Amino acid sequence: MIRAELFKAGATRSVWWLGAIAALFCVGWAVVDVALWLGDRPGDAAIESAYSMAGQGYLFAMIVGVLLVAGDYRHQTITWAFLMSPRRSRVVVAKLAACAVVGLIVGLAAAVVTSVATAVLLSTGGHPVFTAGVPLALLGSVASTALWTVFGGALGALVRNQTAAVVVAFVWFFYAEWFLVMLVPAVGRWTPTGAAKAVSGWTREAMPVAGDLLPAWAGGLVFLAYAAVAVALAGVTSTRRDVT
Repeated sequence: MIRAELFKAGATRSVWWLGAIAALFCVGWAVVDVALWLGDRPGDAAIESAYSMAGQGYLFAMIVGVLLVAGDYRHQTITWAFLMSPRRSRVVVAKLAACAVVGLIVGLAAAVVTSVATAVLLSTGGHPVFTAGVPLALLGSVASTALWTVFGGALGALVRNQTAAVVVAFVWFFYAEWFLVMLVPAVGRWTPTGAAKAVSGWTREAMPVAGDLLPAWAGGLVFLAYAAVAVALAGVTSTRRDVT
């Protein structure tokens, strides 16, 4: 079942386009990040921050997850998927496992192109191109991208309407969450975005919504908990609701 879901994902052009856009988006953020201090002598934290931009394609990765699951409801192919297995939970698990694999691939691609672009920019400016924290920043970026894709898949299973799920994601992560953090900065470390950025080694020191983020390991656990809750809710609702 997982193979079938991966085959379907590979045959869907929108998945390839969104993955490519996510990678290019990460490169753009890395270029901007390096350009902000190109004339200065950056410390290790600044260099690692540039590499951590590999996780900035998270919104596109989440939309990929939404499309992989909610798309079946849109085209009514979910009926055939459920007929293939006596237990709906297996179908949901297979879909979310495929989301994790696709998210991992997108994250790896973003990490590779972002690393190359960042290294070229740093070497051009005469800066060090590597620090001890770079591998962890890249690893965190890849992990967070994969989790975002799973989160998107769970959201698609919960909402089921593809357009509505994407709109909900945009409204929450671009408006509601930021507004909440601006009102109560201390909450920022516990939001899904704050936890995911902590995994990549981000800080909010230079941002107007400051508030310290969690350590990378703690952010990973918090974001993993968010994804686990979303997956559990997706499994429960998918097995109890009518398809049509």
